[in-house]
Amino acid sequence: MSYYRHINGVRYARQLLEAAEQFTTGRGESQISFEEIQEIYKLAEDGRRITDVERRTLFYIAENFSFTDKALDWFRNQLSGVDNGELEAILTRVVRGEYGLKRLTCQIDATEVQRQEKQTPTRLFESALRGALDAFLYNNLEQLSLAAFVSRRELIEESPIPKNRLEYYLDQGTLFLIPLNPEDRQTIPYDLPDNLDTDLFWVFGLHIPTFFPAMFIANVLRSQPFQTSSGYLSRQPDLETLSRTIIRQFLDFQTTWELDAAEVERQLATMPGQNFGNALFAAFNGGIFNGESSFSFRDFIRGEVWQDPDLELSDYMTHYINTGKLYLIPLDYKTQSNPSFPVPPDSELSIDYFWYFGLKMPQKTNARFLINVPRNSNDGQSGWNDGFILPDERSLQVQLQAVLENEFSLPNVELIFPEEEFEAQRIQFGPDWTNPQALLRLALNSILNDYVESRSVFSATAKKHNTDVDPINFDDPQEYRAAIRFLIQKYLQTASLELLPIELPDNNPVDGERIEDYWQFYAHLPALAFVGFWVIIPRWPDDEQLPYVYGGEYA
Repeated sequence: MSYYRHINGVRYARQLLEAAEQFTTGRGESQISFEEIQEIYKLAEDGRRITDVERRTLFYIAENFSFTDKALDWFRNQLSGVDNGELEAILTRVVRGEYGLKRLTCQIDATEVQRQEKQTPTRLFESALRGALDAFLYNNLEQLSLAAFVSRRELIEESPIPKNRLEYYLDQGTLFLIPLNPEDRQTIPYDLPDNLDTDLFWVFGLHIPTFFPAMFIANVLRSQPFQTSSGYLSRQPDLETLSRTIIRQFLDFQTTWELDAAEVERQLATMPGQNFGNALFAAFNGGIFNGESSFSFRDFIRGEVWQDPDLELSDYMTHYINTGKLYLIPLDYKTQSNPSFPVPPDSELSIDYFWYFGLKMPQKTNARFLINVPRNSNDGQSGWNDGFILPDERSLQVQLQAVLENEFSLPNVELIFPEEEFEAQRIQFGPDWTNPQALLRLALNSILNDYVESRSVFSATAKKHNTDVDPINFDDPQEYRAAIRFLIQKYLQTASLELLPIELPDNNPVDGERIEDYWQFYAHLPALAFVGFWVIIPRWPDDEQLPYVYGGEYA
């Protein structure tokens, strides 16, 4: 029989485990007594020294079997007593030997280890060290964990992340033990989260300067074998480097930003809480994609863009984010006479509790979005967004003409869009939050993009040009659709577009759609078809319900 037993891929001394099992099996009281733990320890001492495998097994027994109080106190005393020499032996045995990390630097003070081993509940340093390394290597769930960052950096879709890739980066870092007392943490040359719970946890920090300006944190519970890990996005190096690394390298956005380092420092000093790097990460990683508000960024995209069924909604959201600019709302936003980013009129921002970012969308839209991230959250994910429309003193017809000219390059479209008709439909049928510019954008985008409906403008154009624009000549369907859209754009130059009224005229939809359920437009493209096309936009769309266009020569 083998001298070893493997548990979860780790080798332990079989004789010691069987002795512990014998003392806890088949009797009513399953706790190991003082005399029994001494017998187990003597088995480990039978040789000239306790080997690394035997010592690991003793720690396993200490954490996975039940003891009387007297037995547990004695056992832990045998395994503790870390001085400088013993600390180096533990690091060599565990870090170099068991985990094979040959280059990982460990900046850990033996006096601090002794202080923390006296904490109640007691968990010995060697056990906590293994828990921390396991947390860095095996925790794939946290948004800011080492595994999550390695996955983003190397574009790894496999789950869990291959262990060898995590080991590669871990071996380039420096491991710290976070002191119990906050005043002693100045010995660590990197800033740390504000609310580290070192009473309940052994807390380890991992810094990998060649990888990312982050301090990864592992929390190892003192009372039981449980650990978690997350990342803390340090303000080192400078804000510009941090922003570029987060936005461009790890989250892969092309957004521009205008962040004032002095304002960031002011908010950190005035209202300490969540680190700014974590907040910036959360703003792009979760906040802008959260669709729970009354007018979210998700609602905005769904209300203005015809969504290709072959693409994800997040693809459209990302496109708009990439063309926007990010700002940080300052503490004194109320008193600024010329704010770099406006906030909703008469708004009261809970700036004591949230970081507020403003996302200025492209100039072609008058929508703006506020992203709020809780200051006391460090998960790199929590956040919300809410949009608003900038006030515009121009007449509605001027605003709509600007959409035609500036956004779609269609200055000559004859547009029939009475403001009183639009307001009557919005009041009678809803939804309340629809605005005329968004509705016009969605109608035009549907005309240009709806290739699903067999009677659409797209289909009619494709049929008319099937000899000179043949889909078999295009490797990418998106390129083919772009070629058809180019032709539709030409036909729209001489088109007319009418918002159909409640009292439907003679050109009402032939498929009988009810106006209380749909916004309806009638588009006439005389250079393409004698009969016009109906643009049908659901007022209250389901998740899978798209606007559609039909008519033309097929009517």
